[in-house]
Amino acid sequence: MKKIAITILIFCLACDFLNRNHDFQPTGNPYTLNPNVELIRIQESRTRFNPSGAFFLDFIARGKSGSIETVNLPAGLFFVAQNKKVQNTIIVKNYHISVTSEVDTFTLGTFSVNEFKELPGDSDFYTIGPITDNPNLIQIIDIVSDKKLDASNVMLVQRAIYQVTSDDSLSPAMVESLNLLPPDTLPTFLAKITRGK
Repeated sequence: MKKIAITILIFCLACDFLNRNHDFQPTGNPYTLNPNVELIRIQESRTRFNPSGAFFLDFIARGKSGSIETVNLPAGLFFVAQNKKVQNTIIVKNYHISVTSEVDTFTLGTFSVNEFKELPGDSDFYTIGPITDNPNLIQIIDIVSDKKLDASNVMLVQRAIYQVTSDDSLSPAMVESLNLLPPDTLPTFLAKITRGK
């Protein structure tokens, strides 16, 4: 009996070790930014908040045409950390952003896809990645696209994403919990804008 217990313990520790070294890689269809928009940088938001995510990124850009330009960021778009040790993120809501010729900062609500990587710090920057082709992540996005996300439930969505990216599965119980989230009256989310920053 003692040998069986030790074997089970070793197996559990090995599974945890494998999960911690499961390095989810963002894959999918390439995203093309509006050519009339200059992307200055994407970085961890140090002072701003967006209720539609568990992590916040500042998308800093300006228009190049002299007119107001639109940036459409689709649900499922990844943001890839330049530091490979830092978590990559994904958005689960569509963002339609109006960009002027001034430097504008738009705060995005995102979710981590790398549970066991480091949290972003002040010196960490991101690039725009692909639009996910992972069927389980797409299933999550399809469910929450018309759900109201806020501080009371974003960690549920984060746990669902970690189920997919750390364990390669999405449990029926989690799907049921996501379906029970309240409806959103504004499915297309507008990022908070700060001018001249």
